[in-house]
Amino acid sequence: MDPAARGTGCGRLLIEAVAESARKAGANSPYWLTHQSNAVARRLYDRLGRNQGFIQYTYAAPADADRAGR
Repeated sequence: MDPAARGTGCGRLLIEAVAESARKAGANSPYWLTHQSNAVARRLYDRLGRNQGFIQYTYAAPADADRAGR
């Protein structure tokens, strides 16, 4: 988000619009990812949603595995 837009309510409006659209489409609960260092956004997210406690991991296969057809 553009720093100039912070504190204007734009983030809340975006989340609420996505949630409403998801509800109309039959989804129960939208979710999103943010980086743990994104303190400004996390303050908003903590007010609007619940941190489910998940930690995201990615796995990059070694280059040899790619060549071996794995």
